[in-house]
Amino acid sequence: MKISLFAAVLSTALIASTAQAQNYRGQGSGYDYARVISAQPIYDSVQVDAGREVCRNERVEYVENYRPRSESSSVVGAIIGGVIGNQFGSGRGRAAATVAGAALGSAVARDSQRHDRRHSRTRYGNERVCGYEPSYRTERELVGYNVRYDYKGQIGETVTRNRPGNSIRVQVAVTAIED
Repeated sequence: MKISLFAAVLSTALIASTAQAQNYRGQGSGYDYARVISAQPIYDSVQVDAGREVCRNERVEYVENYRPRSESSSVVGAIIGGVIGNQFGSGRGRAAATVAGAALGSAVARDSQRHDRRHSRTRYGNERVCGYEPSYRTERELVGYNVRYDYKGQIGETVTRNRPGNSIRVQVAVTAIED
């Protein structure tokens, strides 16, 4: 029984050492830790939008067009035209001349009123006008660290995204050399 227990322990140790040896054969590699010598931050310049809304008061001109509503001038024009038309002709011709004079007088009064109706009034006021004013500023952005490390007397360098502590994990490759 003692021999079989000894054989079991020995075979387990042999299998474990064989597996470890296979890990480092020719193409094998493993991981270890190296001491960090320095970790220098790496910065990059980036453009950041710093635009803003800018408002100002501007003087604005308001023009109001309006027409006074007065039908009295058309009526007066029709009366005057009727009186003048009544002076011409006799009988039925006089009546036709009176009607034509009234129509012509009304039309002339309406035309003159159209030209006179175009009145405008100008006012001035202030209006708040806002707009976006683009602007950019340059900022430094941390993009990583340039790390120097010492692995058993061999100095190496790498770039990491995060700041390492006192040690950094390194990959170690072992290759057998025949004598």
